[in-house]
Amino acid sequence: MLTAVLTFFTIIVLGESVALLLDYSNNVFLQQYVSANSVTVSTQIGILAAIALLTAFLVYRRTSSGSVALDDTMPAAAALTSDGSMPQSSGIFKVFSDTQYLFVRSLKKLLRNPILLFFSLFQPVIFILLFTQLFSRFALIPGFPTSSYVVFAVAGIVLQNGFSSAFQSGTAMVDDIRSGFLVKMLATPVSRPAILLGRLSTDMFRVVIQSAIILFLAFLLGAYPDTGIPGYILMLITIAFFGLAWSGISLSIGLKTRSAETVFGIAGTLTFPLLFMSTALVPAILLPSWMGDVSKFNPISITVDALRAEMGIQGYDWSLIPKAYGVIAAIGVLTMGATLYLFKKVIS
Repeated sequence: MLTAVLTFFTIIVLGESVALLLDYSNNVFLQQYVSANSVTVSTQIGILAAIALLTAFLVYRRTSSGSVALDDTMPAAAALTSDGSMPQSSGIFKVFSDTQYLFVRSLKKLLRNPILLFFSLFQPVIFILLFTQLFSRFALIPGFPTSSYVVFAVAGIVLQNGFSSAFQSGTAMVDDIRSGFLVKMLATPVSRPAILLGRLSTDMFRVVIQSAIILFLAFLLGAYPDTGIPGYILMLITIAFFGLAWSGISLSIGLKTRSAETVFGIAGTLTFPLLFMSTALVPAILLPSWMGDVSKFNPISITVDALRAEMGIQGYDWSLIPKAYGVIAAIGVLTMGATLYLFKKVIS
């Protein structure tokens, strides 16, 4: 947990440092502050560098340490009862307990892979800092919905991150099948639904953390919801359920093909057309007419419009939110139904 907290903090600090460097040449106040407080700034940079090195060291130690076995199918302390038999539990409590253990296992696996951890945290930082800088002049176009492109694009970037992160579920499931971990799990009395729920809960947690980082950086760049804290909470809930619904596509592909390459190939094929034919990064008034017609039925556009309504940056049109949740629910029913069907075939 300490490693994760330090890593999140370091990524946020580095991201904000990049933002300040990009704005340094155009910010007279920042130039005067650095000149007048050079010693203080140098000390702060040194402290942040030390934190970054400590984080890298802790991640390295967790990667090289063998203290935690990621492929254990049950916690060692709970594997046997006092008389040597397997512990017996049933019902919703067993599902919850097994899901909790598999959730922790997946988080440990993520922390043991510093490359995946780095890119999963750094990618949203790159999008919110560099992508918005690249298209910042869009806000000068007459009729643009907001005065700042960052304010407009933050909802689209949050959704794009959740959309792409959702497709990592299938690759993780393929990895469990290929490594034999799923076979080990099936040899234990673990609840079968918990195997899927543990995977999905981990992905939702990761999406929420990444989205929170994006929203925090957007806040530092001047983009924040007019709805305040409730707006932030609604956005995180929406993106979590959106990622859950789209994870079903990735899981069903992974369970059907058992190929990580196929999952990535299909994910890329779906991601870019849906993203570019939506209002995630460009308002509807700037889209070609045929793209505008497609975007009206695009689930990305529908959900992005709901996120902007939750932010309140284009008025409080709350009718968009039930529409988005209806679309997300429909996608979730279809994708999770296919996932459950294919999962039963695999474990049988």
